[in-house]
Amino acid sequence: MKRWFDPWPVFFKREFNRTWPFLVGFAVTGTIITKFSLGLTEEDAKNSPFAQKHKREYSFNTEEARSSCSTFNHLSKLHSTSMLLTSGL
Repeated sequence: MKRWFDPWPVFFKREFNRTWPFLVGFAVTGTIITKFSLGLTEEDAKNSPFAQKHKREYSFNTEEARSSCSTFNHLSKLHSTSMLLTSGL
């Protein structure tokens, strides 16, 4: 069987030659952000005015936050209803 011309290697080579600076830039930026993010501690967050200003008012681990979240309430009702239905089987 005759082998047809495969355009993908040509396409990738041409596109890589055009876009390698962007790929390298994304990789370097991602590495720097990851390095700094992993270096942060809970103590840094407590001392940061930015983190305190943008801290959520409620944590979803509290009962008050769960009761104020309509999606959580809806899913809880669905779960309890399904548990009631399956427990009678």
